[in-house]
Amino acid sequence: MNLADYRNIVVLTGAGISQSAGLPIYRGAGGLWSDPELVALSHVSALTERRVEVCDLFWRFRGEIVKAEPTPAHRALAAFERGLPAGARFLIITQNVDGLHQRAGSRNVCEYHGSLASWRCERCGSVREPPGDDPPPVCCEERMRPNAVMFGELIPVAAEHAAKQALRDCDLFVAIGTSGTVAPASSFVRWAELNGARRVLLNRELFDGARELYGEHEAGLADELVPRWFA
Repeated sequence: MNLADYRNIVVLTGAGISQSAGLPIYRGAGGLWSDPELVALSHVSALTERRVEVCDLFWRFRGEIVKAEPTPAHRALAAFERGLPAGARFLIITQNVDGLHQRAGSRNVCEYHGSLASWRCERCGSVREPPGDDPPPVCCEERMRPNAVMFGELIPVAAEHAAKQALRDCDLFVAIGTSGTVAPASSFVRWAELNGARRVLLNRELFDGARELYGEHEAGLADELVPRWFA
């Protein structure tokens, strides 16, 4: 059955889909979270103890994102969404904070972990999207924080609701550029399974746990697999 024949499609993306854009992966060899110092600075408690270091770190991440361009995999998903018939539902749930799906033209994107495009003030609650060449934003006499989910924080309610609603109804679930074995991916695919959905994993590496969770899987680079599967 062609992927375009499904009517309630959910796609989960991880760092692997943005790797060819020059952005780092999170886990695995060379991943950001293999560095204990980066893990420590990415915990919400560090905003209280080391705020300037945290904000500077994420501002550098943002600088890398600003220079990145959507990959062939991002563009293939956007083209696939545009070609779906009226009445079909399609949602990308991304664990990434780079905004590359939207820049590629995807319309229905749930930023599950927030975004580094926007920054917020924890004192007054204001949110800004500073231009690429601006200095780090300040509000209420302190550095604004990245509007992304840090370790130790809950997923935003709106994102959690959107994901659960889509997964409840989906008949096709595809995970791209993620191991598929770490939460939330591991719970998402189980929800899809309970709904009787077709489950596909496209990732550079396939782990034993993922092989058990997904009915179909293929190892390879996102830029090679996604344009073919979503043609």
